[in-house]
Amino acid sequence: MKFVIESLTKNGGRLGQLHIKDGAPEQRTPLLMQTTKGGSIPCLSADVFESHVTRKPQVLQFTLSTIDQMTEALAQWNRADRGLSDYVGFPGHLNVLLLRDPCEMTPAGGNDRDIQPLFTRRGKESLSPQRYMEMVASLKPDIYQGLCDADTNADSSKKRVQKSVDRTEKFMQYIYENKSKVESALLAPIVGGYNTFARTQSIKHAHEQPADSYGGYVFEGFHTNGLAATTLDASKLLPIVQHCVGQLEEGKPRMVPGAYTPLTTLELIGLGMDLFDTSYAYCAAVNFKALTFTFAQDADAVVHVPFLDITDDANKEDFTPLLKKCDCLSCKKHTRAYLHHLYKTNELLGPILLMIHNLHHYLAFFEAIRQSIASDGLQQLTELVRRQNGDSQVDYGIAPNRKVISKATMGKGFAAAAV
Repeated sequence: MKFVIESLTKNGGRLGQLHIKDGAPEQRTPLLMQTTKGGSIPCLSADVFESHVTRKPQVLQFTLSTIDQMTEALAQWNRADRGLSDYVGFPGHLNVLLLRDPCEMTPAGGNDRDIQPLFTRRGKESLSPQRYMEMVASLKPDIYQGLCDADTNADSSKKRVQKSVDRTEKFMQYIYENKSKVESALLAPIVGGYNTFARTQSIKHAHEQPADSYGGYVFEGFHTNGLAATTLDASKLLPIVQHCVGQLEEGKPRMVPGAYTPLTTLELIGLGMDLFDTSYAYCAAVNFKALTFTFAQDADAVVHVPFLDITDDANKEDFTPLLKKCDCLSCKKHTRAYLHHLYKTNELLGPILLMIHNLHHYLAFFEAIRQSIASDGLQQLTELVRRQNGDSQVDYGIAPNRKVISKATMGKGFAAAAV
């Protein structure tokens, strides 16, 4: 894996080219990875995604907690030049393997000195460094993160934070010593909660390794995933990230998984972060919200809202698209009233149309981010997203939608999202 910086702007942000493996197209950063669950993009088949979201090759974000059951089958799969993306029906797409699902809250606890808990659909599994490397060898992702203890957040005690750093160092020492058994590129985990001393210790351990031991960094331990990332206090997060970035070399990409809000994402990019995922778009969709925030620098003076709640009865007779000027399938062919009807009737098409729109909108958002960095306009874009042409900062946090769903419809359409 190679990373080349195209430009650094005086007002924040950096553009780069990420070359993951030979023969694969280069990816421009800041990069939006496509979050998957069980090897699939939520609610969408590969054909629907490529036909109605984007035809450009993507980087898929797989999580071991949702695909661990595939390891035995993949170990026996005679795939020659085919990889993990081919196995799940996305040939031609690159992939990254993480431990935890950024779309769902990761349970706390279950930590032990020599193992890391992995919370799967079948329950909690015990993951030793040896077992983890065996699974990575079977899955053969293009990039994988190092095993780490990321069971920390803003409320974690100093003792819990220090244990996460010490256990991660122990796990990573084994992985550094045995990484030659795996051809995939490694991301070194940086942990330590909201403690600058602990984060520095984690960075120092990575820097003590040979220069070619890993290809980039992944920042873990700021939240418990799921909706928690959409409501975290950015005023606590950003100083810690800034402290860490000041100790990192420029020539390696930096990933921050999780459902960070569009505003927090822009602020993280301004500090020099490069790789993000679509878990925010997913969290919005499963809580019946269509993303409607504007990022067009030439937007009109109308005050925009972050998202539209399609369960609101005000949409019952609203025959306008989810978002004006959006050219996704959902907005070109359907209306707010129709999406509201699909919610009311628990139709399977509802989540599909909502995911198509949210992913399309978020991909366009990242394209606008790259353009703004190229023109040294990231600060102006950040301010637009912060206030949406209004006088005060808008709230991008996503609260759980508590709509009542009958047991008879559980598992169908939008009902599955509300359970």
